[in-house]
Amino acid sequence: MISVPCVKVIHVYQRTRNGYLLFYTVSDFLVFFTVFCHCARRFGIRVIGVCPMYDHLHIIVEGCSAKRLSVFVQAYTHQYSEEFNLSIDSRGSIFSPRFGRAERSGLKEVRSACSYLYNNPGEKNLCKRAEEYRWTFLAYAVSRNPFSEPIVRSRASAKLRRALKTVDYYRRYDKPLRHKWLQAIFEGLDLRERQQLTDYIIVRYNCIDYERLLSFYGDSYESACLAFASNQGKEFGINEEFVPGSHKAYLQIAHTIRQYFGISKIKDIFVLPQKERDAMAKFCLKMTGASKRQILKFFRGGHMVDN
Repeated sequence: MISVPCVKVIHVYQRTRNGYLLFYTVSDFLVFFTVFCHCARRFGIRVIGVCPMYDHLHIIVEGCSAKRLSVFVQAYTHQYSEEFNLSIDSRGSIFSPRFGRAERSGLKEVRSACSYLYNNPGEKNLCKRAEEYRWTFLAYAVSRNPFSEPIVRSRASAKLRRALKTVDYYRRYDKPLRHKWLQAIFEGLDLRERQQLTDYIIVRYNCIDYERLLSFYGDSYESACLAFASNQGKEFGINEEFVPGSHKAYLQIAHTIRQYFGISKIKDIFVLPQKERDAMAKFCLKMTGASKRQILKFFRGGHMVDN
C-alpha cells in the first residue's frame, strides 16, 4: 500500500503570447531547461515534472506558496524570453502574461495531474510512451544517458572532452547555458557526440525530484511509466488552449524548409524579409500536413494568400 501523506501539488500551464512557438531547436530546449532548473534552485522550488511542448509548457511543483511560484515563473520566463529573442533578433516576452494554475490534493488527483503532464507529447503524436520522449525528462530518472551511448572520457574526442569541461564550468557556477555558448560547444561534434552531450547537459542541470515523483507510485519507475501509459490523466481549471493537430507538423515544416530552401539553421528564417517568409509559409502549407494555424504559429505570424 502506497502512503504519501499530505500530498498537494500545483499544476502550472503556460502558453505563448500570440500563440507562437517556444522551441525550434535542441538548443532552445536546452537553454530553457538550464534556465528553468537554475531558477528552481535559486527559489527553492521542488519540481515534480516539467514538459516543454512546442507552443506551451506544463510544470508540476510542490510545497510552494503562490507568491514564490509567481516570482519563480516570472524569473524563468523573463530569462528564457531574453535568450530566445537574442536568437531571432526580437524583443518582448514570448509568454502570455498570465499563467494557469490548479492545486491538486490527494494521491488520486496528483497522479492524474502527473499523467496529464507526462502524456502531453503522446497526445501530440511525438511518442507512444512518456519515457520515450527526451523532453519529458522522465527517462533520466533511471539513466544518465537514455538517448545516447555512455561517455567514456578517456576514449572521447578532444572536442567532446572540451565540451564536457565547458558544461562542467558553467554548471559549477550555476550559470544557465546560452545559445552562443551551445553553438560553440556543439561545433564540430558528430551526431553521436551531440546526442551524448545533450544527455550530459540535461543530467548536469536536472532539478526534477524523481524520488518524490516516484513516491506517488510505490517508489517504482516501472509502475510510474505503466500508470502513465494506462491513464492519460485529466485536468481542469488551468484554461488550456486546445490546438488540434499533431506536433509532428512542426518537424515537417522544419524539414521542408531545410530540404527546399537550403536553410540549415532553422531560425535563420527570421532574418528574411517578411515577403519571403510569407512565400515560404505558403509553400510549407501545401507541402506538409500542417494546418494554416500551425504554419502561422511556426512563422510567428504573416500574411498568406489563400488560393
